[in-house]
Amino acid sequence: MYLDAEQLSLLTKLLRVFFSLPYSTDLDGKDCETLLRIVKRVGGEISKRKELFDMIKEGTGYSVKTLQKRIGATTVDLQEQRLGAVEKIRRLKEKGKGTENEQGELLLSYMRTRIKTEMNRRNVHTAKSAILLKSWDKARQDYVFRYWEEDLSEYIENLWTKHKAGQIEWIIQGAGLHGRDRSNQHRTGRTPGRNVRLIRLHYKHNQIFTDHNIPIDADRIEFSAKQMTWEELSNILG
Repeated sequence: MYLDAEQLSLLTKLLRVFFSLPYSTDLDGKDCETLLRIVKRVGGEISKRKELFDMIKEGTGYSVKTLQKRIGATTVDLQEQRLGAVEKIRRLKEKGKGTENEQGELLLSYMRTRIKTEMNRRNVHTAKSAILLKSWDKARQDYVFRYWEEDLSEYIENLWTKHKAGQIEWIIQGAGLHGRDRSNQHRTGRTPGRNVRLIRLHYKHNQIFTDHNIPIDADRIEFSAKQMTWEELSNILG
């Protein structure tokens, strides 16, 4: 478990309350951070969602991410635009300079520098991604969430190690730069296919996405909730 039993129970209650409110339409990153701060008993102001670490507790910095994803999904791509500026890469592309491999190295070096700088600046010894995947039915009454945490610094170092070992295939595809794992291919039956993607960069929108397997031991939260009317809420508050 990534949350202990008490934390998991509290997060379940908070999510059920949130989606019962008359104005709740979605759970964005700031809402997710607010709930996790309560669950993890983290003080301080809510972040501006521009810092690399949204909340810090006892030397651990958390980058909070939430995304809607179907229940049966086994992989997810997470937006990581706070991990580095990509303007230089974009300028290289516009000038027709920098090979795909050079652009990939520049991207990963930015990400490594950014996380190391922020860990030192904010006295953080462990950097984690706190990830909450969300899903609900069309009637918005049955809800399923999956939560887990990953070592963010270790994830980036693994990408860097793979790149330096020549294990990442960098290609420009569509509107972005893609990095794919040479040692891991999609398979159809016994036939290997295209290399599995690890990371991509969207030039125009300055967006970085990293690909992750959803752990089978991710904490799972399920509940039913009906959105209250303003009158019902008013009566409860008395």
